[in-house]
Amino acid sequence: LGEAPPAGVPLDPVVSLFLRREQREQRRERESSLAQRLRRFLRRKFFIFRRSALMTLIALRNLALGRPSPERLAQEVTFANWRGEEEAWPETSGGAQRGPEL
Repeated sequence: LGEAPPAGVPLDPVVSLFLRREQREQRRERESSLAQRLRRFLRRKFFIFRRSALMTLIALRNLALGRPSPERLAQEVTFANWRGEEEAWPETSGGAQRGPEL
């Protein structure tokens, strides 16, 4: 970690993809304006707060009503971890995408 791989050793495709992604992210952060950095900071903090609030509510509900099924709990945790980058919810029977109901 943090060191260049030895010469002559082929990189794993997943590792090379990860390294390219990290380089792209670092370049993007270096070249961004103050407004863009502030927006990224606030967005990151918003999703941290959102996840904390949802996980707390899930835990309190579980204490009061008991644990739901593991599938339901997995859906709720997935919803709490959602960061808004892409639609991560599977297709439902109407063609529309939606998250779990809390």
